[in-house]
Amino acid sequence: MSERTSGGRIGEPIGRLSNKGYLIAMTIYMLVVSAFTFKAGGFLRLDTVLLFMLIGGIIIGGGRTFLRDWVPFVVLFLAWQMLAGYADNVGFKAHNEILVRAERLISFGYIPTVVLQEHLYVPGKIQWYDIMATTFWAFHFVLPILYAFMLWVNRRDLYWKFVNSLLFLSFAGFLTYMLFPAVPPWLASYWGTIPQKIYLIRDIVLSQLHFGGMSLSMLIKHGNPNYVAAMPSLHAAYPTLVFVFSLFHWRKFAPIALLYCFGLWFSIIYIGDHYVIDTLAGIAYAVVSFIIVSVIYRYLEKRREKLVLETSQAVEAAG
Repeated sequence: MSERTSGGRIGEPIGRLSNKGYLIAMTIYMLVVSAFTFKAGGFLRLDTVLLFMLIGGIIIGGGRTFLRDWVPFVVLFLAWQMLAGYADNVGFKAHNEILVRAERLISFGYIPTVVLQEHLYVPGKIQWYDIMATTFWAFHFVLPILYAFMLWVNRRDLYWKFVNSLLFLSFAGFLTYMLFPAVPPWLASYWGTIPQKIYLIRDIVLSQLHFGGMSLSMLIKHGNPNYVAAMPSLHAAYPTLVFVFSLFHWRKFAPIALLYCFGLWFSIIYIGDHYVIDTLAGIAYAVVSFIIVSVIYRYLEKRREKLVLETSQAVEAAG
């Protein structure tokens, strides 16, 4: 795992602007790009976002540094695209009934998604909280990207530790998807395993938004056709990792991350995308990933300190 600081000191300006100026300029640039893209009927996917960020980095200054340091995110996205839709094609049966039984076991006999939808969802009418829940779901990857970008601008030593934690978490999740394909609540309801009707609320909300002549719901289905990548919930894991990382390294951001976590955890259960058990697994994966990467970093740091001490002693002995 890399421990580089991208060839620069902590807080050293990235390009022609100061770090604060670079952050402001890139933010304005991405907002303008997003506005024009949506106005033209387009949709910004993760690969498009990274491409525009690279172009912005070249224009503003620091493009070479951006390209070198953000390769991990490119690798992460390509891995996601490659593995999407592959989890149920490796010969392992998609798990269904066992998840329903486990959900009832930890929820006093209930399916929380069913309970929430029976009390909150109004069929045929989209409520404001349906839109909020869908927004939380849709932006689960945006938070770690923004968080990584802020670290990259201000604390590149922490940036690399966070990226390594994110990569470890992601590939652990991808591996689990292949070994343990899991049916989400809405699909279990569709197959009849759960007798009550569970609506895929985010699909209903997104079907009302159209870009380039196609509903946003259809665009997302074309981009990620894997319906059994539910255990663990990386939707729950990514913001949890941001919170845990902030708790130890950037305390002032921790309350914001925690609020987002609560909103997202509730949302993915309510909209029918995940069980409580999926969500808890995602939280656990995030915490364990952070711990493992932190232990590795601590080991490498002690090893480097020992090497420096031994080198210093050897030089003194030779002198």
